[in-house]
Amino acid sequence: MRIRREKERRNIQIHSKGEWKYQVILIVSLIIMMYPIVYMIGTSFKTLSDIFASGLNVFTANPTTANYRSVFVSNDVLRLLRNSLIIALIVTISKIITSVLASYCLCFMNLKHPEIIFGLFTVSMFIPFSVIMIPNYLTLSQMGLNNTLLGVALPQLADAMGIYRIRQSMRSIPKPLIEAARLDNVGHFTILRRIVLPLVKPAVIAMIIFFFINSWNEFVWPMLILKREELYTITLALQTFMDSESGSAWGSSMALATIATMVPMVLYIFAQRKIIGTFMQSGVKE
Repeated sequence: MRIRREKERRNIQIHSKGEWKYQVILIVSLIIMMYPIVYMIGTSFKTLSDIFASGLNVFTANPTTANYRSVFVSNDVLRLLRNSLIIALIVTISKIITSVLASYCLCFMNLKHPEIIFGLFTVSMFIPFSVIMIPNYLTLSQMGLNNTLLGVALPQLADAMGIYRIRQSMRSIPKPLIEAARLDNVGHFTILRRIVLPLVKPAVIAMIIFFFINSWNEFVWPMLILKREELYTITLALQTFMDSESGSAWGSSMALATIATMVPMVLYIFAQRKIIGTFMQSGVKE
C-alpha cells in the first residue's frame, strides 16, 4: 500500500511539473487573441497623433472621448444598432425554430432514412458561403428584396449547425419517454413544449447566443445587399471611416468597432458555460 501511494505521489509530481508548459501555451495564446481587442478599446480613447506616436502601446496618458462624440455626431448610432438588432432577431428566431423542429423530427418521428437526411444537413455545413452568395443575390434581386433588411435575413432562416448541435442534445432524451407520451395521445407540439425543450434548454440558449453573435457580426452579405446608408448595420458603418483619398479616421472607427463589439461580448460572457457545454456535448454520442 505504501509503495502504491509513493508511486501515485510521484506520478502526480511528474504530471504537475509538465503542466506549466501547457499553461504557458494557454497564456501566450490568450495574449495573442485578446491583444487586438484590448488595443481596439485603448485606441478608441486616443487622438490621431497618439495612435501613431504610441506604437504598440495599448493605453495613452491623455485619454479622450472625442472619438465617441464624433461617432455619435456623424452617425445615427441608435439607427445602426436598431438595423443590426432587427436582422439579428429575425435570423436568430427563425434559425432556432427551424433547428428545434428539424431536430425533433430527426430524433422522435418515424421518418424514412433519417440518417441520410441528417447527413445531407451535415454536408451542407461544408459548402462555402461564397459558392451560394451569388445565387442568393440573384434570387433576392428577382424578388425585389435588394436594399431591404428582410433581404439580408431571408437566406439565413435555417442553419445546419443548429440542427446538428440541438439534435445531439435531443439524442440524450430516452425515446420510451416520448413513446409513453404518444400512447397517452399527447401531440407532438405538446411533447416538444413540455418535455423536450425543458431538457435541452441549455443547448437551445447556447445556440440562440451563437446565432445572434454570428448575425450581428456579418459584414460581407449585408454589404452586398444594402446600398442605402439609412439601412446600414453597425458593422457596415465602419467602412464610412475608411477613405483612401481623405485618409482614415482610425480613432472614430475604433470607437464604433468597440460599440459594435460590446453587445455580442456581453451576451457571450453571460452564456459562455452553456455554449462551451453544448459544443462539448455535440461530439459525445449518448
